Amino acid sequence: MSKKDDKAMIRIVGGNAESVTGSCTKIEYKGETYLFECGMYQGKNITDTYRENKRILSQIKPHKIDVVIIGHLHSDHTCLIPALFSTGKCRARIVVPKKSTSILKEMWLDCAYINDRDAKVLSAKEEKFVPPLFSEKDVYATLNYVEEYEPERVNKITDWLSIKYTPAGHIFLSQQTEVILQDTVNKTILFTSDLGNLTTQNEKIFVDKFQPIKKANIVVGECTYSAKGRSTTHKDFEKDAQKIKSVIEQYCVDSRNRVMLPTFSLDRFPFIMWIIYTIFKDEPNFTVPIIVDSPLAIRLLHCYSDLLEGDAKQEFDEMVHWDNFEFIYNPEDSKEAVADKRAKVVVASSGMLTAGRSVKWVQSILPNENDCILFCGYSTEGSLAWKIKNGNAQKTININGKPYKNKANIISLHSFSGHMNREDLLEYYSSIITEKVYLVHSDQHKIEFKDDLQQKINEKLKTTKVVAVNKSTKITL
Repeated sequence: MSKKDDKAMIRIVGGNAESVTGSCTKIEYKGETYLFECGMYQGKNITDTYRENKRILSQIKPHKIDVVIIGHLHSDHTCLIPALFSTGKCRARIVVPKKSTSILKEMWLDCAYINDRDAKVLSAKEEKFVPPLFSEKDVYATLNYVEEYEPERVNKITDWLSIKYTPAGHIFLSQQTEVILQDTVNKTILFTSDLGNLTTQNEKIFVDKFQPIKKANIVVGECTYSAKGRSTTHKDFEKDAQKIKSVIEQYCVDSRNRVMLPTFSLDRFPFIMWIIYTIFKDEPNFTVPIIVDSPLAIRLLHCYSDLLEGDAKQEFDEMVHWDNFEFIYNPEDSKEAVADKRAKVVVASSGMLTAGRSVKWVQSILPNENDCILFCGYSTEGSLAWKIKNGNAQKTININGKPYKNKANIISLHSFSGHMNREDLLEYYSSIITEKVYLVHSDQHKIEFKDDLQQKINEKLKTTKVVAVNKSTKITL
């Protein structure tokens, strides 16, 4: 074996090199090729999204991939994997945290549906056939290659590769991953994937708490919330929880109108349900229906109930069976609920209003000055959610090519992000004993964060170097 094969060659090939979405890193070592995650890039529009995902896939030769390692189950970390298998040439083992398969299946199937829908729109727009990135059939073929591994122990995957999962605190089952490349002297790459928000970790009964890693040869770390001013405290969370209570009481209880919370199906959905439940469950006079309108979110709730154990499962199941929750399964019932203008709270996906039943709800609620839309998460610039949040001065907002009056009350919460705050990232990364920290999953704020992290490391008299990754970055270990 050549000396070149003894070195690990690492390249960030996904959108996470220069943005906050589309995680994918390629590792070549001793004749084997691994991917750490292979996630869907989520752009401003379907054309941008499709093209960038095709670019990511062009960087990968599916038949040469030996192992795909997953840190957590959000679509921007996992949902390009079936596209690798759509070629019929990929035979890679897919390594996931224990209990992940049922959730992964639902996420992939939902993404296959979205791919098919978007491909049809692009085909009509470009007047030629545009194939979907993968199909439902590809999902079921891909699931045959999934292997689950226990956290907090070293798991041997191949002769040259072992991994160790440690809770990241981000969402249910999310893990940091130590990728251990074995040789006379082992080399460890810590992939943080997404790290959890320490401000809210005690509130999320179904998410294992973040555990810090002390040492690695190099760190590939997320810094989604790298911008100054993005940090929040537990007091901010308490204020936002109080704001949810007061908004529902003002608009639904007192004025008998509607409040909508667009949210992401995986993790954020049950968290928002939990907050509403804990606020109002002991108020016997609270009779406002809480409409849960997302087929994917409902399927994921069933997954959570099947997978949770002990007190967490009991509390979760008690929440789901609260009388105020009304679950909507089919499109006809959803249309009836949208047409019904009586007082209600609506929790619907998607969170950025890119698709899903939340768009129909917004079309109904946005023109009504007595209704309210309560945003509780990140919105990509250019998405419908972003346009509504930033469109106070606009009389109308276009939704699917049609203008809608912009009259509803818009309120944004700022402490519900699942990502680790800036100050906590600085403290964590500066505490790890490592040669280099490579920053991914961020936008233009990454350079400023790099400088601040380097300064904090220097103040601790450490020699760690910080690198802000871009699409041309290549790492040798």
